[in-house]
Amino acid sequence: MKKILFALWSLMMFSSVAMAQQKVAFINEDSVITSMAEFKTQQKIIESYAKQFQTQIEMKQRTMQEKYQALMQGQQTMSPQQLEEGQKELQEMQLEVQELQQRAQQGIQKKQQDAMEPLMKKLQEQVKVVAEAEGYDIVIASGVVNRIGFLINSGGDDITPKVIAKVKGQ
Repeated sequence: MKKILFALWSLMMFSSVAMAQQKVAFINEDSVITSMAEFKTQQKIIESYAKQFQTQIEMKQRTMQEKYQALMQGQQTMSPQQLEEGQKELQEMQLEVQELQQRAQQGIQKKQQDAMEPLMKKLQEQVKVVAEAEGYDIVIASGVVNRIGFLINSGGDDITPKVIAKVKGQ
């Protein structure tokens, strides 16, 4: 156990020494992406797409609710076979709603991934431009910095505002 702890400590020390010799920066990717005009456009497209699914789901649920109420009101006058068929139909409708919800979730996730791909590419390009112009050897996403906090103490610079300015063409 002591050997493992020593090995981890040694690794941290070596990486700290290596980083001390390199110019380090960090960036808040979310701030940059949300500042892009394209992000707002993509958000509206995704919201519209999600709204279409939501409308379909609500219509199916409303139809299912109406069938349920009709079944409850008429159950005393129905034969056992009619009642069973009505319950079976409700179960099928419930499955359809669940499948539609699942397709909606998958479709929205796919749409989000497709929308984020060009934004991430633009982000990477602009980070590279700023890093090269400012002489940074390493640029780390702030989410990673927060998870491995010892890097913050190494004096990394926040280049988020510079990348935002670059993305906006300033």
